[in-house]
Amino acid sequence: MSSISNKRAPNSLALWDKLVPYVFIAPFIISFVIFFVFPSVYSFVLSFFRYRGYGSATFVGLDNYIALFIYPTFWTAVYNTLFYWIVHIIPVMAISFLLAVAVNSKLVKWKGFFKPVIFLPQITAAVASALIFKVIFATRYGVINKLLGTQIFFLEDPLLMKWSVVALILWRAIGWYFVIYMAGLTTISDEIQEAATIDGANAAQRLWHITVPLMRPIFLFAFMMDTIGSLKIYSEPLLMFSTGMDAPTDVIPILSILTRNINGGNFGLASAVGWVLFVMILLVSLIQYKALRGGNDE
Repeated sequence: MSSISNKRAPNSLALWDKLVPYVFIAPFIISFVIFFVFPSVYSFVLSFFRYRGYGSATFVGLDNYIALFIYPTFWTAVYNTLFYWIVHIIPVMAISFLLAVAVNSKLVKWKGFFKPVIFLPQITAAVASALIFKVIFATRYGVINKLLGTQIFFLEDPLLMKWSVVALILWRAIGWYFVIYMAGLTTISDEIQEAATIDGANAAQRLWHITVPLMRPIFLFAFMMDTIGSLKIYSEPLLMFSTGMDAPTDVIPILSILTRNINGGNFGLASAVGWVLFVMILLVSLIQYKALRGGNDE
């Protein structure tokens, strides 16, 4: 009997060793299914129904998607969202990368001071940031108009309103990508840079021929993260220009249509908006991935 029990003990321990990893990841898997998988599947199914939040849902097929494409402000919202993304992505990536290179260089002292200062806008409350920029761009008493002695309608002109939102996005996003690029720069060994210096490469050549190629995976990550965040933009236009429950048509993003229909009890159309936005983000991200990853596939 003792020999049989001794044989069972190692088997039990081996089984337990196999189960332990699953026990530890079980809370994540359960929460992932409850809070992500189930709502995603439910919203996809709901996008084919007309449902007001009470009573029975009525199957309408593709009617919600058709209604979305002829929605009065849908294409304006698509244009605004793409405008925010296209106009700001290159400046924010370039500025944050150059700041990271500058702070990471041996010439710059007080690194412990510059890092939190540059990152500070990222942790500033969105409401506070929007109020600051409203003061900066105000027509009568704004900082810019007072300094220039002019009366530029930053917060009233349809085009300048969009540029005001872009300025706010830039100010808030640079610190985040600065930290990401700083982390990426620390992975580049000093030996590579020193070898290039010995070979006669100057600072610009080292940056272009060594740093930039080695940072390509970081660029890919940063570009895709910024694309996802930009196409889901909502709070910046709303906080800067909203006088009630929604922002003006001239600056509304796609997510504004989603929240508008949720508040109006049109959950089927709101779900359709979410899935159209998901497809947009997926397609743009795949194009970016292919473009930025192409050089690494060889």
